[in-house]
Amino acid sequence: MERIRTVIAYKDYFKDFLLKQPKKVQNKIFKIIEIIEFQQRIPEKYLKHIEEQKGLYEARISLGSDIWRVFCFFDRG
Repeated sequence: MERIRTVIAYKDYFKDFLLKQPKKVQNKIFKIIEIIEFQQRIPEKYLKHIEEQKGLYEARISLGSDIWRVFCFFDRG
């Protein structure tokens, strides 16, 4: 499978957030990042456009009844 886009974290904010999560949650976050990087069309279940905000999205990570949202954007295309 060919990588379509590359996810880049800004400074250490994401890394700090990630390391505070349990291993199970970290694994789920990596799975969602992999979907974002390798799939041409990303289901809204994983990446949703923020209404009325040009270019701003939220990556959505859910595990059981818990959900985490990470704001993101595309820098090209």
